[in-house]
Amino acid sequence: MTLPTACVFSLLLVSSSALAQEGGGPLFPPGQQPQEFESVIQQMKFEKPTRIVGRLRSFDGYEDAIWIDWTHVHDGSQWQDLRNQREMMFKVLPRDAGMMDFFRKLKLGTSIHMIVQMDADGNRRVLSLDEGA
Repeated sequence: MTLPTACVFSLLLVSSSALAQEGGGPLFPPGQQPQEFESVIQQMKFEKPTRIVGRLRSFDGYEDAIWIDWTHVHDGSQWQDLRNQREMMFKVLPRDAGMMDFFRKLKLGTSIHMIVQMDADGNRRVLSLDEGA
């Protein structure tokens, strides 16, 4: 999925939510979203620790965080290349200030192997750098 396509999907999801709040009903009934929506939504949840690879895209000046282009995910047995399927850019927060200091020393475009999980606040948090990659 390209970045513009991802933006359109996001816009549709937001529009669906807004219509539901205005009493117009959801754009797609619950559980009946197109498969492309469902797979992207599930993949982005990070409910359990997940090994991923991303390229450092930028630093978030508002929060101590980084933006990455997600390139690979480990499915438990092998690495899946995501670069041909879609362009996925998202923000991840470091585990602590020391990890953010490490990130700041990296050049943009550097590939980072990490283990990520959604925290209690709904943020994608880097639990550790994945040295076994």
